[in-house]
Amino acid sequence: MDPIIWLYIAIGIVVLGLIVAIAGVFMLLSGIKEPMKEMKGSANNLKGRVDKLMLETTHLQHTTTELQEDIQQKSEKVAVLVDGAKGTINSIIDLNSVVRSITSGIARKVEDDPANRAQVSQYSNNAAGLMKYLDNQKDQNQPNATYNPEPDAPKQVSKNY
Repeated sequence: MDPIIWLYIAIGIVVLGLIVAIAGVFMLLSGIKEPMKEMKGSANNLKGRVDKLMLETTHLQHTTTELQEDIQQKSEKVAVLVDGAKGTINSIIDLNSVVRSITSGIARKVEDDPANRAQVSQYSNNAAGLMKYLDNQKDQNQPNATYNPEPDAPKQVSKNY
């Protein structure tokens, strides 16, 4: 056989190999095309989910910040309220002690002087009458009601011997 025939046979085998290789690459690309579309669709779906997750995360961070600010404001208000309550308690205690000292002073004066007893009795009767009048005014809602204090207690002169 002639070397040219062998050359043509070799060229034919190479061409046939190239045709088979090109057909294989084409079939490979055709087969990969559908899974690549699915992967692209999955990637787009995953991107959409990540975007939604980021939006939800941002919303939750905003809500958390608002709640922290609201809690801070309410804590400050409660602290002011507690301080005010402490001040009120201290004021009531101080008022109580002042009322006790005044009451004990009045009691001492009344016990020491009979004229003061009569005057305190008169003031007490007038105060009781006023309270009675105010209660009647509230209960009856009478426009013509008048206040009539009890008559003055007789003055007693203390005798200092």
